[in-house]
Amino acid sequence: MLRLIKWLVILAALFVAWSWLDQHLPRHDIVRIAGTDIKRLDSSGFFDSESPTLQATKTRDVRFINTVYPTGEVRVFRNEDTAWTFPWYAKFDSGNVQAQAQALTSGADKPQWVVVESYGWRVPYLTMFPNALTIRKASGPDETIIPWFNIIFLGACALILLWLYLLWRRFRRRWIAPLLARWRGEPQPEALAIEDETPSLPVPLGRSPFGRLLDAWRARRRR
Repeated sequence: MLRLIKWLVILAALFVAWSWLDQHLPRHDIVRIAGTDIKRLDSSGFFDSESPTLQATKTRDVRFINTVYPTGEVRVFRNEDTAWTFPWYAKFDSGNVQAQAQALTSGADKPQWVVVESYGWRVPYLTMFPNALTIRKASGPDETIIPWFNIIFLGACALILLWLYLLWRRFRRRWIAPLLARWRGEPQPEALAIEDETPSLPVPLGRSPFGRLLDAWRARRRR
């Protein structure tokens, strides 16, 4: 039962970590821009709402970029500065991004494909929109994009987690395991084996160094 609870906690932590990374890491979409818009939104704390029934403390104008995927699916991006707040993309040029979007607006008869770098989720019933960071022209609707930032960031996180795991194993082996053994009344294993006190075994002539090392290890295990 405890093992099941442990794995449920681990899976829940992994799901939360994956959701957080998927929400805040940048992604790239190849779309064509169908138009731009500016709407006044009420700031309701967790998310922005266009509902007039919510009485918010303040309102603001938000730029929007309406796009269409090659498959015909639509996607609406908001275009706001992040400044120095989290997530730390240091975006201050939302006006320039909006001007780029207006200049790259195209129709279905002669589409101009662009790459929109953004972060965030599109949740219609929460009125949540991904925030567009940059816009550039694409070579075509099938352009291959390699997310170098995500690869480097996730690789660095994996190395840090591996380092922390190795530190935890070393700490558990040196400090926690002896305390648990003492609490359970089990015999304490020696921290270091003294080579001079290791009983020697007859070693056949012509024994290789690896064989002699293996014999010494077996003798140490028998003590």
